Amino acid sequence: MKTRLSRQTWTWLIAGLLCSIAQAWTAEPGAAAFTRNCAQCHGNSPEAVGTQQLGRTRGKDKALLVGRKDLPKEYVRAVVRNGLKAMPSFTPAALTDAELADIAAYVTR
Repeated sequence: MKTRLSRQTWTWLIAGLLCSIAQAWTAEPGAAAFTRNCAQCHGNSPEAVGTQQLGRTRGKDKALLVGRKDLPKEYVRAVVRNGLKAMPSFTPAALTDAELADIAAYVTR
């Protein structure tokens, strides 16, 4: 016995697919790269050691990196490439220049 989908079901399926595609197109490329490479240490969670360290040394208002207006993109790129204190460096093999530029733009937006 074959089951056919109703026209309404097809409409909802196609609408859902189109919404997913639209979200993928409009998502900030730096957000995904930040999540993959930075959020473990610099995310918004109690376990994020980078966020904790920045809160202790720079103040709670500077603990989270995302949305910081006081960080030039060039500084973000330099720290990520070269590391800083306990933060490791990320080589171009680990993080491409394009991904790094996206992360810097995302963090400082």
